[in-house]
Amino acid sequence: MSLKDRIEKDISRTFMREDQFATTHFWNGQKIVCVVDEEESLKRKNNNVNDISWDNNARQKLVHTPLKGFPGGKEPEPNTQIVFDKKPMFVLEVLNNMGLLDIWLIARDAREF
Repeated sequence: MSLKDRIEKDISRTFMREDQFATTHFWNGQKIVCVVDEEESLKRKNNNVNDISWDNNARQKLVHTPLKGFPGGKEPEPNTQIVFDKKPMFVLEVLNNMGLLDIWLIARDAREF
């Protein structure tokens, strides 16, 4: 078994277990299993790291989800509008970390979040 196969198994076996870290959310109406991290986005905002939002009150979320099984089978494009848990949001940044997507979402209207 290659290292890539082992990492892929670890993603589903460890990080994306719904009885451990992950929860089910909706991405454009389709179910995804992911870990939503609002604390990391708050840390980034407080340290002014890569904060390109115009409104300091705009809400951001960091979503960790496996690429395997992601709707469409490919990474979302930055600056595209999506609906995450019935709330309109924009994809700010996407990082593919060995098959685990780190997706930064931002709500343009803080009241909608």
